[in-house]
Amino acid sequence: MYRRKRKIQPLFLLLLIIIVLVCGGFFLVESILKNTLMAFAESQAKWTATEAVHTAILEETGGNTSYEDLIHIEKDNNNRIIFMEANIIKINRLSSSVALNIQRQYEKLKTEEFDIPLGQLTENMLLASYGPHVKFRLLPVGTVEVSPEDSFEHAGINQTRHKIDLDVKSKVEVVIPFMKTEVDINTKVPIADAIIVGEVPSTYLEFSTGEGLLGSKTLVK
Repeated sequence: MYRRKRKIQPLFLLLLIIIVLVCGGFFLVESILKNTLMAFAESQAKWTATEAVHTAILEETGGNTSYEDLIHIEKDNNNRIIFMEANIIKINRLSSSVALNIQRQYEKLKTEEFDIPLGQLTENMLLASYGPHVKFRLLPVGTVEVSPEDSFEHAGINQTRHKIDLDVKSKVEVVIPFMKTEVDINTKVPIADAIIVGEVPSTYLEFSTGEGLLGSKTLVK
């Protein structure tokens, strides 16, 4: 006796084809959009983390840090500068408190979820807000480095502008389902400046090395 061969049901065959097409399409789209999706997430991460840095600095300085609190200047009777000194203790204390506050701001980001509409990846204004949303999270990585820097700039005849900035370096990790990457967050935020009228001795301008009072090579002619 011969056994009858079982025929493959058309419905089962159709279902199998649909599953293969869906899986294949998913992996194709994933491979195409992976780099674009990560680039958008990194851009969002940099913007969000930089905003957190500015918020932390504003909270610590109150937005009204006085130049005179950070730099002491003495002049002679002819209005010539004879002495300039940075208040290193206060500047370092401010840098440390800013670094700790930035870390706290980053910790807050750990509890938040961010999302990107897939339509945004098309770079089409009409589709930017459509499509399923891909969620991602930001996690702080390592420590936050805050370095005070200053620069002298020529601001006109017999005038010099002295700026003090905080240079912030940190890292955050962007975590997307099945993907993650680290992003460097580097930003420089001004905290105080002043226009110095009168001649500033080259002892402080350090024209030969381009260094300011805090040792930063940022002289701009």
